[in-house]
Amino acid sequence: MSLDVRFVGDDKVIANLKGMGPKVVAAGKASIARSTMKVLAKAKQKVSGEVLKNRTGTLRRAINQRIEEAGGRIVGTVGIKLRYAAAHEYGFKGTVTVRAHLRMMKVAWGRPVKQPRKIEVGAHTMKMNLPERSFLRSSLRELRSDIIADMQASVAKAVAK
Repeated sequence: MSLDVRFVGDDKVIANLKGMGPKVVAAGKASIARSTMKVLAKAKQKVSGEVLKNRTGTLRRAINQRIEEAGGRIVGTVGIKLRYAAAHEYGFKGTVTVRAHLRMMKVAWGRPVKQPRKIEVGAHTMKMNLPERSFLRSSLRELRSDIIADMQASVAKAVAK
């Protein structure tokens, strides 16, 4: 015994669903683009003084975002490719090696020198204890509900059209 179920107008429903696919994907991609820009802006705000004090702007300028589409997936990424950024984001405790370098000597034994001059500092090791000062993960965590709401609204709008 078999059971055959048919819906009246099922061809229209299937065609409707197939037609929605590109709209939903486009809405999702636009939502991901907006969300990555929000996280990027929030992270740059945190680096500019909220979490870290801005000195040169190198860290802030190095924060970037990209959207990749592959294998039916759309991925928005906010990241940074500076070696020392991870130490700020996650914290660091350990020993580091400092290369030999020149340094401008302006003070000696707590007193200003008459003629500042460059001196050579030899290579050495230094103990470092840098506390965690998250700017990327905390930005994502703070914007999480906004990101989810934006995605839900975008998909709902695409389906309603």
